[in-house]
Amino acid sequence: MMHRKIELMHNLFGKKTGFCKDCGHFYLKQYSNVYQKCEVYGDSHGEGTDWKATYPACGLYPDAPYKGRNVVKLENRGKKKKLEKPLEGQLKIEVY
Repeated sequence: MMHRKIELMHNLFGKKTGFCKDCGHFYLKQYSNVYQKCEVYGDSHGEGTDWKATYPACGLYPDAPYKGRNVVKLENRGKKKKLEKPLEGQLKIEVY
């Protein structure tokens, strides 16, 4: 089964023959370990934006320019966090 991240990229940009590891948008980022990222998808400094070199390439492969917003930001736009119930004894501040 294909991972949802790459499916989103394919839906937005189409598919091409090749692999992400050979794309100009694919890069390695080093902290304590080396992480694989896609500059078009985005970089959250977490595993949610880690990328697989073996993903089948999207339509931006091998080096099509892209000046839009990161896809991960577009994907999360409009999603609202679910409000949590207040803790017992917690003060409620209302703004008028």
